[in-house]
Amino acid sequence: MNYKESIEFLRQKGNEVQMMHLGLHRTIAMMQALDNPQNAFPSIHIAGTNGKGSVAAMSESILRRAGFATGLYTSPHLVRVEERIRINGRPVSAQSFAALATRIRNVETALFRKGILDRPLTTFEFLTCCAFLHFARKRVDIAVIEVGLGGKLDATNVISPEVSVITGIALDHQNYLGNTLTLIAGEKAGIIKGGIPAISGCSNPEPRRVIRNQAKLVSAPLLELYRDAHIQNIRQRQGRCSFDLQTPCREYRNLRLSLAGEHQTRNAALAVMAVESLKSFHIKAGDIRRGLPETRWQGRLDEYEARRRTLLDGAHNPEGAKLLREYLLGRKEKEIHIVFGAVRDKDIQTISAALFPLATAIHLTPLVNTRSSDPGEVALMHPRFRSRITIHKNMRAALYAAWKKCPPSGLVVVTGSLYLVGDLLPLVQKDQVRLAKLKAAP
Repeated sequence: MNYKESIEFLRQKGNEVQMMHLGLHRTIAMMQALDNPQNAFPSIHIAGTNGKGSVAAMSESILRRAGFATGLYTSPHLVRVEERIRINGRPVSAQSFAALATRIRNVETALFRKGILDRPLTTFEFLTCCAFLHFARKRVDIAVIEVGLGGKLDATNVISPEVSVITGIALDHQNYLGNTLTLIAGEKAGIIKGGIPAISGCSNPEPRRVIRNQAKLVSAPLLELYRDAHIQNIRQRQGRCSFDLQTPCREYRNLRLSLAGEHQTRNAALAVMAVESLKSFHIKAGDIRRGLPETRWQGRLDEYEARRRTLLDGAHNPEGAKLLREYLLGRKEKEIHIVFGAVRDKDIQTISAALFPLATAIHLTPLVNTRSSDPGEVALMHPRFRSRITIHKNMRAALYAAWKKCPPSGLVVVTGSLYLVGDLLPLVQKDQVRLAKLKAAP
């Protein structure tokens, strides 16, 4: 397959959440047929409701700064699928992705015909196989692997990592993981493996107990952020934080972050504890000190100087919306104009209730996604904000309307879904470049 054909092949597999079939047997069969590439490199495995992508990005940045050849596997992508599979911070090329996809498709077809696979691979299973094969071929020193959904039955859980990380537990994907924090914690704790160090950022008592019990059951040494580390002296400047950190290994003064939001201090602490737990890798304090502010992670409190200042944040569950709300309140903006779109199987009522009261104007849009909510139905959830709400036929129209209505001193916030953020990110970036050229012109 060429690149275009490989993207069409993936599209035909359907939406990766709607077509999700949790279980490890298909991925295990694929790994065996490919000579177990997942065992060719050491790894860090990261699960959690929110923050796992940020922890993964920070961990990878630190390791790369330390001089190691790194792999990074994350999901979902924002603009191009190649973003999910990175070597030394760079996405796999289109040509290489097409070659990987062709190889995985051929093995998948053969196993399905033999009856070894009970059904074709899901989109996420397929991409996970691509990532593990690519990392093995490129002989990375270490890979940072983000769980797709849950943990115990997630396709990534065929690896034997050097350390497992659970960032935290909150309600999300209840139709797959269970409708209580305890049940969700049980799924995510499934990445904790026998004798392998585990790190938890969970603070809620019930899920915390589940994680502790799982670690004890499999004799995994467990470090907990809120018990074994201390974050102090948090200072903010333009939304970015610096802070002091005490871990069981070291004391760090004035660590600086590139990712915005006070919650990123907790994610950074988890990343630091994760790389410190790598017994086969020597990580210096200076690698951590330089790796954290070099981290790049688009679409999360990600601000651009476009036609209006524009903040993109894929807050897609109640906890994510709460963190975005806290960040915006701390900014004390004169006006906030929200562009909002969400998938219908999320807790839209709670997410929007956290954000809409902050907005001078609310621009609702459908997503280019089969799971898109109906903007009209979202509007009906908030009759008291009806005078602030405008419904648009598409997300481009919503963004341009927000830019037009927002005064120069205001802030446009694009949120509700990473799908929305990913589709609008190129438009925002293009407008930022256009304005920069205008300002540079004589």
